[in-house]
Formats: sequence, structure tokens, C-alpha cells
Amino acid sequence: MRSKYDIAIAGGGIVGLMSAILLRRSRVFSESEIYVIEKNENRSFVASNDIDFRVSAISAGSIQILKKINVWDKLIQERIFRYSNMCVWDGDDSIDGNSRIDFSSDQYGYRELGYIIENFQLQTRLVELAESLDVKILYDSEIDSINQLNSSDKISIGMINSGSLEVDLLIGADGSESKTRRLMNLDVRKHSYPQSALITNVECEKHHCNTAFQRFLKHGPIALLPLGKQRSSIVWSTSPEELTLATKLSNEKLSYLLSEKSDYVLGELRVISEKAIYPLIYQHSKKYIEKNFVLVGDAAHTIHPLAGQGVNLGIADAVELTSVLEDSIMKGGYIGDISTLRAYERSRKSSNSLMLNFVHILNKLFSSRYTIIINMRKIGMKIFNKTKLIKHQAIKTALGV
Repeated sequence: MRSKYDIAIAGGGIVGLMSAILLRRSRVFSESEIYVIEKNENRSFVASNDIDFRVSAISAGSIQILKKINVWDKLIQERIFRYSNMCVWDGDDSIDGNSRIDFSSDQYGYRELGYIIENFQLQTRLVELAESLDVKILYDSEIDSINQLNSSDKISIGMINSGSLEVDLLIGADGSESKTRRLMNLDVRKHSYPQSALITNVECEKHHCNTAFQRFLKHGPIALLPLGKQRSSIVWSTSPEELTLATKLSNEKLSYLLSEKSDYVLGELRVISEKAIYPLIYQHSKKYIEKNFVLVGDAAHTIHPLAGQGVNLGIADAVELTSVLEDSIMKGGYIGDISTLRAYERSRKSSNSLMLNFVHILNKLFSSRYTIIINMRKIGMKIFNKTKLIKHQAIKTALGV
């Protein structure tokens, strides 16, 4: 059994760094060379800055992984925001109507459903851990060529600003516009939603009581995610036309609009941060693997934000890939072989497809304006809310436990 491998990871985001750390902490890769190739410059999180509007919902299952690799305790506790309840309701109904669905961590034996965490803080802590584990992070670098080597089992990668490497495995963790996926000629199934998302932070008139709220509107949902006592992160998915008009508003008028769209569930809202808009897509790579190559995270799949599962699916990819590679090596296999990587693809592609399609259908269902569909979904939500077994299974899936 070989004890040393060369592994490169394209992308130094949360999923790429998690992949590097999980591999390094595995006993079978302790002597291997692990590289993270990141196109951006090195920047560090500064706690004195305002809360960033780029945040992620981290599920209970992902939190268990962060604790296992000793990153969780390194996060600044005052800058991670617990939510123990969720409240979802149909925009054609009131929040107190029959369409309301509630989830509470107490009902399922958990302390929390998850945490809202600034992407930059988590990324910085992962960088610190990766570097302490002798993972080599090549900043301001980008892969611009990939070639299979006839002289060995390895793959050669050429990089802008950083020369070249020959590695046993290249992991594509470089996001939804993955350059490595394009260079390896892997096709994707892609659907552009008739929606874009606006993200920003707001100050709230009322306390959110550690509750994440989501109201389904005509053109898409608006979510309010807790950020401290009376602050929330807004993720509003709606038509590009509506968002184009919204971006032309003053902060005062936008605050009023967001208050109205959220049905004043947290009272008057006031925009307190920058804002950004990005298009929403459904995207799933038809293949996750080639010889010496594998996709993880958004490079493999991109999901609608209404379920808050994007980063969590990527972390699950990294965990499963590490497990599959360990198992292969213990059985005398080679990490770059198609036969080794196929087990990862089978496992994660089916799980990811199930979640992507469920969220896709959910979004279509709540965007329908047919009266019969509106009435049916209200009845369905009422039944769902009263059926403990179905709710319990749904929340377990969402939490990744």
C-alpha cells in the first residue's frame, strides 16, 4: 500500500478547504502532498468589521464535522448565530393561517437546527487549520490546462502564476462556473430559474427569537435568517424585473419594501449592509468523475437557496470522498482510478439529485398561480404540519443527521 500521494484541490472556498483538511487528517494521507489552488489573494477575517452579508446556513450534520476537525471552537462565538426554530408559510395566507409550518429543534431532540455563519469567518478558520496541517495553499493561482500523462498514472495541471504539478488526483471545488469541469469536458444539466436573489442584512423592529422565517411569494420566497438579537440576513428570490426595480430604490424605500414582502413578521426592517444580486440556477453535472479527477460542491451541483443546503451538500461530498478514498487504499486500490471514484459518484450523485429535484419542484409548486394549485398546497402544508413522522424525516434529511 502506497503511503504518499499528490493531491490538488482547485478552489479555496469552504468545500475545497474542508476536502483538504479531511484528507490530511485521514491516516492514509498523512504523508501525502496536498495543494489548494486558489485564484484570489489571501485575505483574513477581521472581527471588528460589520457582519458580512455573505452568510450560509450550516446544518447540525455539518456542525458535527466542523467539531470533529476542531474548527468549531475556533470560530468567534459572538459571530455565529443559532436558529432553533423555523417558520414557513404561504404568501397567499397569513402567518397564523393553516398553511404555516413550524419546526422546532426541541421536538427532535436537538439543541439547534443550525447556525448562520459568515462565509469569510469560516473560510479564514479553515485556512488557518489547513496551513497548520501543512496543506500548501497557492494563492493568486488558477488552473489553465489539464493533461493525462501517458508515462504514469498521474495527471498534469498547468497553472497561471504557479508553474505546473503532477498529481494522482485533482479535486474540482471551484464553484458553479468550474473551470476544471470545463477543461475536463464534463457536461451539465442546467436550468436558469426566472428568478434572481437579493441578499443583504437588516435591523429588525422585533426580536427573531432564534427563528428562521420564510414566506413564499408569487415570484419566489423571502427568507429572514437570524443574525444576533435584532438583526437578520435577507435572501429574497424573485423575478429579475422586480429586483431591477428594487435596486434603484433608496435604502429607506427598499427597507419598506422588504418589510412589506416579509409581512412585517419582524416588524419594520432597516437595511444596514451592502447588498448583492445573483441569478439563480439549477445545475447538475452529468458526470462527477474522470480518471484522476473528481467534482465536489457547487462545481458538481448548484441548488436553489430556498432550502439553505448549498454548503451542506458540498461538505457531505467532501466527507464521502474522503471515506471512499480511504476504503480504496486499504483494499489496495489507487485513488485516481475510475473504479475507485465511481463509488463516490454513485453515492453522492443520487443523494444530491434527490435534494436538487425536491427543491426544484418545491419552488415550482409555490410559484404556481393556478387557484387549484394554491388551494392544494395550503391543504398539503396543513397535513404536513400535523404529520409528525413525515416532518421528523424531513428535518432529519435537512439537518444531515
